[in-house]
Amino acid sequence: MLFLLIAGKKALLDGGITDDVMGGLDKTRCGILIDSAMGGMKIFSDAIEALQISYKKMNPFCVPFSVTNMGSAILSIDLGWMGPNDSISTACATGNFCIVNAANHIIKGDALTLM
Repeated sequence: MLFLLIAGKKALLDGGITDDVMGGLDKTRCGILIDSAMGGMKIFSDAIEALQISYKKMNPFCVPFSVTNMGSAILSIDLGWMGPNDSISTACATGNFCIVNAANHIIKGDALTLM
């Protein structure tokens, strides 16, 4: 999850979205699309190890944190963005699906900015 937060913030800077620009954005019209085949495998692995000791030792957040959409959720919460928030997982075509999905959100008027 930490990697995703850092990568997302670097993507903003690469796109020229500084703190000044962020202040002028309508955050209800800013969204995030994340593409990933898997998510949170470290948390899932830790939960399996804890389960071998006792089910009471298992992290109650292991399932929510192991799904791919948790990354986009955490990044959008951190940025305060309240627009479309999706996680797409379609193997090798995932990047293309994200581009098309982002374009569709903009065309439909759901969002003005998507990362």
